[in-house]
Amino acid sequence: MKHENIKQTDIDEHISKNYEEIEQEKEQKFVNLMIEIIVSLTLKELYEEGD
Repeated sequence: MKHENIKQTDIDEHISKNYEEIEQEKEQKFVNLMIEIIVSLTLKELYEEGD
């Protein structure tokens, strides 16, 4: 019985770790998207002002 509890705990920890990694990747992708949007808008403004 104790062996099964250890296995379940390991599985739960592994699932939790994977979930956290997925969430971090999603957050990083969102931040990168926001940066890309801001840079694009800034460059568009600068280009339009230069004309």
